[in-house]
Amino acid sequence: MNPVDAQKKIIDQLYQIVMGSCPTGIKEASCRFDYQRFNDGSASVGQRFEYVSGGKTVSTALDRDLRRHVMDLVKQLHAIMKAHTGGDWNAFTLSIDKDGRVMTKFEYPETNNIS
Repeated sequence: MNPVDAQKKIIDQLYQIVMGSCPTGIKEASCRFDYQRFNDGSASVGQRFEYVSGGKTVSTALDRDLRRHVMDLVKQLHAIMKAHTGGDWNAFTLSIDKDGRVMTKFEYPETNNIS
């Protein structure tokens, strides 16, 4: 599988987890995934999930059963993207708007370029 297709597949799996964590009838949601790697080779993934219900934003946790694969999916996505583009992001937000469009926004650590 080429890297772009592999990225799309993982993002689709994360989309399924986010939408599966929403109550019935919810169409608008987002989840920010934080990815941290440590010097000893370990990593952590944090999540901040929210959805819109009745015009109000509700913050909660992803479904316990669905979220068990999030760590592996985020680590895989990071590895594929880093190998493909060299990008070394530390977080991204997956958003689903009310029309069902899925968007991702990747965050990269700030670099201090001192001349």
